[in-house]
Amino acid sequence: MQAPDTNFIYTETTGDKSNPCFIAGEERQDSVIYIPLKSFNPILPLNKPGHIAGSLIYTLVFLIIFAFLRIRSKGLFSLMLSVLIKRKKYELILNEGIPSNLGYYILALFLSFSILATGIAYFSFHAFYLKPIIYIFCFLILYHICTLCTVRLLAWTFNIRNVKEEVIVNIWTYNILIGLFLSPLVLSLFFVKLFALPLLAKIITICLVMFYLVKLIRWFEILFTYRVSILYMILYLCALEIMPLLVLYKMVE
Repeated sequence: MQAPDTNFIYTETTGDKSNPCFIAGEERQDSVIYIPLKSFNPILPLNKPGHIAGSLIYTLVFLIIFAFLRIRSKGLFSLMLSVLIKRKKYELILNEGIPSNLGYYILALFLSFSILATGIAYFSFHAFYLKPIIYIFCFLILYHICTLCTVRLLAWTFNIRNVKEEVIVNIWTYNILIGLFLSPLVLSLFFVKLFALPLLAKIITICLVMFYLVKLIRWFEILFTYRVSILYMILYLCALEIMPLLVLYKMVE
C-alpha cells in the first residue's frame, strides 16, 4: 500500500477554479490551505495555452538572436562590459564606431528592452499579455531616442563634444546590458514553479536597483570630471532618469 504524502506547502487561495492550486470539490474554511506537494506538477505559471505558446516562442527567438549577435557582432558585448567596468574604455567603442555597427547595437537594444518590457508586464499583469508588453517596449525605445536627442542638443548648445561622446556610449551600454543581464532571470519566470516566483521577483528587483545605482554613480563621475554645473546635473537626472521611471510606474499601475 502506497504511503500517504506527508509533505505540504503553505499557500493562499480564493477558491477560484482558475487558480492552479485549486482542488475540485474543496471548500474554503480558512485563509490558508495545505496541499500535498505532489499536486504541484512542473507547470508554467502562465495558464492559458496561448500564453504558454507565446512564452516559448519568445524564448526561442531571444536565444537565436542573442547567439547571432555573439557570433557576428565582433566582440560588441566584450566592449560594453569593458565600458561598464572601467569608464575610460568608452574610447574603444568610439574607435570601432557606433554608426558602422549600428544594426548590431539596435538589435541588442531591442533584445534588452524586450526583456525589460516582458518582466515589467509579467509582474504587473501576472501573464504574458502581448499588448502591454508592446506598449512598454515602445515607451522604452522612445525614452532611449529622446535621451540621445537631448544629449546631442545640450552638447551642441554648450559646445561640449567630449562629454556628448562619452555620455552617448554609456547610454547605449547601460540600456543594452541591463536587459541582457536580467534575461536569464526573466526567462526563467516562464518555467519555474509558482512557489518560486516571489523569490525570483525579489532577486530581479535587487539586481535592477543595484544596476541603476551603478548607472547613477557613473553619471555623477562623468559630469564631475567635465565640471558640469550642479544645476544642469540635477536637471538632467530628474528629466532623463527619474521622470521616465515615474511615467513607467504610472503606465503599469
